Amino acid sequence: ALDAEAQRRALHNQIQELRGNVRVFCRVRPTDNEPAVQCNPDGSSLNLQRVEGKGTAAFEFDRVFDPTAKQEEIFEEVSQLVQSALDGYKVCLFSYGQTGSGKTHTMLGEGNGDARGIIPRAVAKIVQASQQNAHKGWSYTMHASYVEIYNEQVRDL
Repeated sequence: ALDAEAQRRALHNQIQELRGNVRVFCRVRPTDNEPAVQCNPDGSSLNLQRVEGKGTAAFEFDRVFDPTAKQEEIFEEVSQLVQSALDGYKVCLFSYGQTGSGKTHTMLGEGNGDARGIIPRAVAKIVQASQQNAHKGWSYTMHASYVEIYNEQVRDL
């Protein structure tokens, strides 16, 4: 059983490395105004309308989530980081954007239902997995931090 677990961990880590140790995702926030961003059907690129209608600028990412994307869909894309953390690897999820762009909504979400964000879903997955693995004799010591950098000031949240 230990050999199978070691092989699973090695294969999981290899898949994560093949996907890229650094991945960049873009989530486009819904808006009631005329959208300045057009998400392309390929799921990995978008076009940004230039100021004063002077054409568009194209951008590519590892994944683009359009305005209709649900919290669960975003979490599914990053949930393998949780497994990597449980396997003993150090992981980091970095959320970046201007004020009001939706970082808090994506990371924290709202309530306890489908609107939960990445952080509460990740914590639930970690607790569930650690409880399941406790029956196999595993024990975990966990450390997590949640910080905000705003105007060059770091705040421990």
